[in-house]
Amino acid sequence: MNGGTFTPGEEKQRAGIYFRFTSAANDRLAVGERGIVALPLVLNWGAPKQFIEVTKTEDVEKKLGLDINDPSLLLLREAKKKAKTVLAYRVNEGTKATKEVATGVTATAVYGGTKGNDITIKVAPNVVDETKKDVTTFMGTKAVDKQTVANGSELKANAWVTFQGAGELIDSAGIKLVGGADGTPTNLDYTDFFSAAETEYFDVIALPVDDEQLKTAFVSFVKRMREQKGVKIRGVLANYAGDYEGIDNVTVGAVLPEKTLTPAETVAWVAGAAAGATIYQSLTFVEYEGAIDVTPRLDNDEIIERLAKGEFMLTFDARDKTVTVEKDINSFVSFTKEKDKKFQKNKIVRILDAINNDLTREIKREIKIRKEKGQDIPVNGDGVQIISTLVTIYMNALQEGGAITNFNSQNDIQIAINADGDGFYINTGAQPVDSAEKFYFGMEVR
Repeated sequence: MNGGTFTPGEEKQRAGIYFRFTSAANDRLAVGERGIVALPLVLNWGAPKQFIEVTKTEDVEKKLGLDINDPSLLLLREAKKKAKTVLAYRVNEGTKATKEVATGVTATAVYGGTKGNDITIKVAPNVVDETKKDVTTFMGTKAVDKQTVANGSELKANAWVTFQGAGELIDSAGIKLVGGADGTPTNLDYTDFFSAAETEYFDVIALPVDDEQLKTAFVSFVKRMREQKGVKIRGVLANYAGDYEGIDNVTVGAVLPEKTLTPAETVAWVAGAAAGATIYQSLTFVEYEGAIDVTPRLDNDEIIERLAKGEFMLTFDARDKTVTVEKDINSFVSFTKEKDKKFQKNKIVRILDAINNDLTREIKREIKIRKEKGQDIPVNGDGVQIISTLVTIYMNALQEGGAITNFNSQNDIQIAINADGDGFYINTGAQPVDSAEKFYFGMEVR
């Protein structure tokens, strides 16, 4: 089903659910489960050009074939500190390691990458049948597959290697595969990532690379998803003045005990934190777990100047040695009467995005349920009542949870049938509850 934004008096050609957000009177908001970040990674093993869902630590070895502490998974680990789920996408294909393990028999790693060079094939006599050989595949020091065969032609592919050819197997203490390389992803590999992301569900998408052409394409992708497809995702990248409420611009890098991250690499944590934040939560003052410093350190005047430019920054507090988010803002700075400074606050935008995503989902669900019963939502007074009830229940849940205040369904929901008589205009008003970011203390010393 199509979606997106509309302007007053505009009649869309495609069927769909359309919303219009302005700051003129009331902000629109809603609630939903969050926590999914889409993250492109350069890995040394694993299936390329597809999304792998990582929710638990064991998912990493099971689905990616890598140990969670593998150096190539640094950005995934940083994103996972705050995100519920990381949709990991390997952008690089790499070169597969390979080696002849017997005359005419070649073993080839299933995936490209340097991890394939850790694969060893051992051939030993079978203790039961002297006409056969035990062929064991090792990843590092761990045996991951064992087959008993009479000839190389009988070898079957496993999760780590494929075998090709026929020939007599000769005993060997271990033959290592060689030639595996990670390769360097191109801009086309990253645009493939954007295209693949269109069919996935996530809250935030990250671009942890520092290429101006890619950044421009990334911002265009996020805008198209938000404004043309009606999917209110958030994009996070580094050192790019996007001037858009759907883009966070990270300009300070985090220092970890094992590595100093560039702002582009720090995007992984920021994107994970943005995905994990609920609509009740601002990231302002949130601590970056495991960070011991930032680069560059900025003084007060520099921070104020950068905040005015819509930069998302981490700051180091020398008093307690912590690294925290200075202010949870996006890159939007071109304020207008219709779209004012509130749209720079990510908590407010998360609420606005939630109403689009969640009410669209709920209306789709209602349509599906009715279709299964051979019914539709009628475009008449009954249909207006169905939509009104759905929105009322949703907004009341928000108010009870403390995300909005002063909501009155009688005054804050207006639903009208469109001019073509085949849909509804739905206007929902509500007052978001912002997060405290400034604290003033008056003190008297006696």
